[in-house]
Amino acid sequence: MNNKPLALITGFGGINSAGRSSSHLSYKNLIFDSLQDKDQLEVLQDLAVMEGKIETIGRSWETVSGDSIELKKFLRDNSDEIRSKTMIRKIDRDTYDPEGIILDKIQASAAGQLPSGFDLSSLYQARQHPKGLQMTVFGMSDALGQLGIEWEEIQDRINPDEVAVFSGSCIGQLDKYGFGGLMQSRLKGSRSSSKNLALGLVEMPADFINAYILGSVGRTGHCVGACATFLYNLQIGKEAIESGSSRLVVVGASEAAITPEIVDGFYAMGALSDDKRMLELQAQQNESIENGPNHLKACRPFANNIGMVLAESSQFIILMDDALALEVGADIYGSVPSVSSHSDGYKSSISGPGVGNYITVSKCASEAYKLIGAQAFKTKTFVHAHGTGTPANRTTESHILNEVAKTFGIKAWPVTAVKSYLGHSMAPASGDQLITALGTWSKGVIPGIHSIDEVANDVHCSNLNILTEHEEKDPEFFEAALLNAKGFGGNNASALIISPSITKKILKEKYSSPKIKSYQSKLNATQKKSQKHNKSCLKGKYNVVYKFNENVLLGETDIKITKDSISLKGYSKDIKLKS
Repeated sequence: MNNKPLALITGFGGINSAGRSSSHLSYKNLIFDSLQDKDQLEVLQDLAVMEGKIETIGRSWETVSGDSIELKKFLRDNSDEIRSKTMIRKIDRDTYDPEGIILDKIQASAAGQLPSGFDLSSLYQARQHPKGLQMTVFGMSDALGQLGIEWEEIQDRINPDEVAVFSGSCIGQLDKYGFGGLMQSRLKGSRSSSKNLALGLVEMPADFINAYILGSVGRTGHCVGACATFLYNLQIGKEAIESGSSRLVVVGASEAAITPEIVDGFYAMGALSDDKRMLELQAQQNESIENGPNHLKACRPFANNIGMVLAESSQFIILMDDALALEVGADIYGSVPSVSSHSDGYKSSISGPGVGNYITVSKCASEAYKLIGAQAFKTKTFVHAHGTGTPANRTTESHILNEVAKTFGIKAWPVTAVKSYLGHSMAPASGDQLITALGTWSKGVIPGIHSIDEVANDVHCSNLNILTEHEEKDPEFFEAALLNAKGFGGNNASALIISPSITKKILKEKYSSPKIKSYQSKLNATQKKSQKHNKSCLKGKYNVVYKFNENVLLGETDIKITKDSISLKGYSKDIKLKS
């Protein structure tokens, strides 16, 4: 038995264009038609509250205009309208493009926007924070709520330097409160703010978590890897757990990529699904063009396609080592045994494909083969492809996955691509994949690629089952998922995620029966607190954590250093100094 600590997923949260991540709600929105009535109503209630359509008045519900409603009837009657304000859709001019640069000049009207009407800045004292940082505060707070354990309780059990946070963005905060304001202010005849430069930095989501949410003095950082950024951070987090240097690691990314400058950049590269080419494709496919671009089919991974769709997202997971997770009674949503990242070697162009992704997928596949066995790997695993919706991606990524499937004897590897629903959120893109994979172990459904009817002729799929419909199984059927990411510059990463049931089986083999029994006695309280978080959010009470100027430590008065340790005011344990 390998005694190396396991990196367990014990909490998750965030928000993307499908909604809130905790309690699998954004995932449930993707598979809405496969849900039972109770789950559908929960999704609709969460979204309707986010969108500002309804609110609680005591024990009753009202519309925003003050009309009393019977909640379930209202949600059923307005289901299509509520869900139409989520996922990929036409860009909201007032929110993202008041000057008409995207919609009128570039004319690329599709994007994966957060649910319409959801104002993050109203949930805490945002103080002109860039949207990516507002999303960070919400997303990390959501993950802590889903965790179901008070942060102070965990903090009291570990040394202050045994916490780590690896999070950030890929492009940076480019709206008017970040780098956008810094670059534009002089041109518009105003002055830049003192916050523009600092708050625009790519690692700022990690900094905000440390400074205003966790109060962490532990390890911190951010590994930027273009579209593979989330997995780069996951690799560092997993390795920190396994080495024993950290016992709890926050892994995440946050990106608000729908700005005129970013849209223009991808448009200039010819990588974007813009209106003109969308209409041309619709005509080629004998689809109606009467109502203009069909935004629901703007991103078509592995089919005849034209380009990607930009999106925004903020996703966070909380990793713990197995001993700590059992000690505190953390819920276990899966584990991370393997993350691999590799570059492409010499390249003909910075955006061209290479060999690095063959290496990353093969390494994770090999690990799965060893860990869960040949038969389970062949029949009980699935893939979340990078699946951007570009012609280059459909051929290159399908070839990689197909060759690996052939090598390991997989006859029809299930492959999906959630960017067809959510768009491409850049840094958090693999976070969107991971959150969705965790959902499959909750409901048993892999979301199919809803925007396509068939794969393109040049897609390599002799050994792949590229899902055009939902794949529905028992929630415990699939034992592992492979997440894949390919980024500009040769930034490739893949991750193997093991299901909660197999993870718990591994833990039962590693720990004694009394230890497992003690853990299970604590788990019930954790799950109740997590459920309480969800019930609160369903009423619009999001319990956002933002501790500005609280418990600030001063070097002159609040720290004591000896040859063996460092003690900090407010922390129950010391930092041990190693000789």
